[in-house]
Amino acid sequence: MIHRKLFGALAVVVALPLTVATQIPASASTVASASSLAKDLLPASYANKVGFTKVTENVTTFNTGKKSCPVDAEEEFENAQGKLDLISGAATCTTSQGAATTLRSAESATSATSASPPEQLGSSAIERTTPSSVYEIYWLRGRTLEVVEILAASPTSSHHHRPITSAQQKILSSAAVEQNGLVARITT
Repeated sequence: MIHRKLFGALAVVVALPLTVATQIPASASTVASASSLAKDLLPASYANKVGFTKVTENVTTFNTGKKSCPVDAEEEFENAQGKLDLISGAATCTTSQGAATTLRSAESATSATSASPPEQLGSSAIERTTPSSVYEIYWLRGRTLEVVEILAASPTSSHHHRPITSAQQKILSSAAVEQNGLVARITT
């Protein structure tokens, strides 16, 4: 099992602190609660439907320690063969600018893929990959940074980058659209 926090994963990839502001503006809205944010993640029933039958990490919420984006949540599923993970995550920020800055950090810490993210996710959506064969789609929903990831290589396998298959790409894109269509939140 890979224990990944949305901000933790970015910190490992970026290897420098996020460039978001450390002070919360007086006019900033409060962030969504951890339990509210957890409702935005993919349900186990959806993951099971697309072949990820094992929950390897139940919905977990974290205090990130970042004043601009203080709460994140994630969950992780594994396919029956134990060779592919699907990860659903979200981080809520105090401002949409904080969320956008975090998205830019994710973009600069990863490499572009040849695929385009689904149009339903809006103009902020980006599809990225890491050297460890993690394929990610990030997008903004107001003050929330959403992410869906496919880990295309077992954590115990070689460290060589594995390309995403067309079937995996379809799952990744469909999961992002599914997550985006979940609970609507008030955005600023």
